[in-house]
Amino acid sequence: MEQKAKVTHRISLFSATALSATSMVGAGWLFSAQLNAQIAGNYSFLAWVLAAMLVMAVGLCLSQVVSVYPVRGATTRSSALSHNNVFGMPFAFANWFGIMVVIATEAQATTQYLSAALHNNSLMNSTGLSTYGKLFALCILFMYLVINFYGIKLLAKVNNIVTVLKIFTPLFTISLFLIAKFDTSNFTLPTNNMYGVGSAITAIISAGLIYSYNGFQISVAFASEIKNPKRNVPLSIILSVIIVMVVYMLLQLSFMAAMPHSQLQNGWSGLNFHSPLINLAMLLGLNFIAILLVADSTISPSGTGFAYLGAASRMFYSMAAAGQMPKWVITRLHPKYFFCRRSLLINWVLASLVLWNSTSWASLMVVVTGYHIIGYMAAPISMGAIKPKTRPLGIIVFVLLGLIMTTIPNADTFMMNISLVLLMVIFGIIQITNGTKISTLLKLIAPFIIYLWVIYLYQNLIFVGIVSAIFYALITSNTYVSFCKKHRNTSMEIDDETAAALESVH
Repeated sequence: MEQKAKVTHRISLFSATALSATSMVGAGWLFSAQLNAQIAGNYSFLAWVLAAMLVMAVGLCLSQVVSVYPVRGATTRSSALSHNNVFGMPFAFANWFGIMVVIATEAQATTQYLSAALHNNSLMNSTGLSTYGKLFALCILFMYLVINFYGIKLLAKVNNIVTVLKIFTPLFTISLFLIAKFDTSNFTLPTNNMYGVGSAITAIISAGLIYSYNGFQISVAFASEIKNPKRNVPLSIILSVIIVMVVYMLLQLSFMAAMPHSQLQNGWSGLNFHSPLINLAMLLGLNFIAILLVADSTISPSGTGFAYLGAASRMFYSMAAAGQMPKWVITRLHPKYFFCRRSLLINWVLASLVLWNSTSWASLMVVVTGYHIIGYMAAPISMGAIKPKTRPLGIIVFVLLGLIMTTIPNADTFMMNISLVLLMVIFGIIQITNGTKISTLLKLIAPFIIYLWVIYLYQNLIFVGIVSAIFYALITSNTYVSFCKKHRNTSMEIDDETAAALESVH
């Protein structure tokens, strides 16, 4: 059980916004401009706007949950609080797992960019990161651990400095690209006719836009450590998303306008740079920008990486507090830094294992994004259950997320569904041994798993929209929510901040 302690280390709105903004300017800005252009062409700008609107809607749903339960790791705990810990398990797992894997991808991105910039085959070869490259990336992961080890104050101080550098470098690069060359004919290529609104929607997942924006929820994970969370959490989400959206759209404009025609013989779909921004800078003769980009390839992903490690450790702790992870994860919070170091170390080890067994940034990005979308689905569900008056907004957001799921490659969706089924089978067996009835367990576990398989097997957009709306209406109904609350797992640990929130509600 978490010890009784007063949180004295709270961070400001600026720091909360900076945490989210920093997390959104990571590896994504180094790769997504090219991927977006390949997939959506001139519709790339619409893709950035649509993705921003989607994550902002999810963020506002989460902020409604936090307004009632301003607790540690609220992104994974929300459905456990609104329904119960068994029902919330797949959402919590997907949200936490997606965040944890991103930590590894950020270290991968740094190593990949450095390898390309330094023309060093010892770090990366044709098949991906080499053994030396993985060892180098592990050293970067260790740096993330050190920054997080001394609590939110050190993390916020380091992050505030990194945020300034991370925002400056893209803006400086964008300005120089625009000055160096602005070819409007790049936007009137004959091959541009192959793109449309559907391309923009596809790019939201496939070009890594959700991946790039995912840091919006970081401030939610730190909700209990932010001053006036009811006000500052939603504000930090809105401000950080708007700031980063403007940066990404300017980057997209400068990248596409500065691209030499010699690289567009086959249109935007023919682009295939290994390190897009560095390659473009070299083609334009801007060698000094290439040097800056090499430095930023360390700063930007690392800023995201250490923020995500802090968030993942709090999410994992919350899952253990909700009875969704082993109880031995729960330890007394550090008396000075007020967070669980054991959870931090567990997440660092897991991220290291993921890193060691993967090859490149792109190989993990789409799968990670799929888990993010599943995790996002908990936000409108929890909001609708906690605040029934918000269900009209919740059903719109949930249906949109269901439709976005259809743009994920079938093979990746299949693997995600299988992983969740296996997880829930293992978790279900544990619950049965603890005395939970099989019939009760199926009513809690089966609905969401069935929903995921139904929209995977038949991906007609109208069908998916209708099924998503029906599922949301049932799962947030008073009858089902009451059933879930009636069968809360008695093993669920309630810490002091959650108990205080529950008392304020009831």
